[in-house]
Amino acid sequence: MTTIAIIEDNNTMRKSLVQLINSRSDFRCVCACSSSKEALVEVPKYRPDVVLMDIHLPDESGIACTAQLSQTLPHLQVIMVTVYTDTDLIFQALKAGACGYILKRSRPEEIIQAVAEVRAGGAPMTPEIARMVVRSFRTPSAVPNADGLTARESEILELLTEGLSNKEIAQKTGIAAGTVRNHLQSIFKKLHVRCRTEAAAKYLRSR
Repeated sequence: MTTIAIIEDNNTMRKSLVQLINSRSDFRCVCACSSSKEALVEVPKYRPDVVLMDIHLPDESGIACTAQLSQTLPHLQVIMVTVYTDTDLIFQALKAGACGYILKRSRPEEIIQAVAEVRAGGAPMTPEIARMVVRSFRTPSAVPNADGLTARESEILELLTEGLSNKEIAQKTGIAAGTVRNHLQSIFKKLHVRCRTEAAAKYLRSR
């Protein structure tokens, strides 16, 4: 069972997300908050696996709330759910500890898939946002510090920054998708990150 908290100030949207999450037998919404202040009290109390976090909250931004929750609950996985596609907001959210970023206009099945993906070690983002992240970090320079990565891990990390899925990386490198997952777990450990998004961001910042 994956437990989920929803932080959303719009009452209709919040209720819809609660209903969507609870419609699944393997998901359960443990708390739903309308403000950052409420979230900072309720989320640590329930210690969910995943938080669906709105960026624009009435008292304090969802980005600031994410940063504070990540300090309190280091294993918490936060997915930003927002109408914004602003690159600066994306980077701020990732820096604050978010592991995924999807748009409010996403279909219900896409939101469910995003939760499942982040629980599997992925980084749910729309292709549009993934391209924005890669473009904004991409600058020509020397090969980055390998941080102890093997040649294969460095290759996989490079492909990850191009927005490729595990299956696509497996096809490019000629190894099994399961082996790609194992390499990614090793990469996350060596880079001291929690998900694909953070790994890509750290790699690209070092270029």
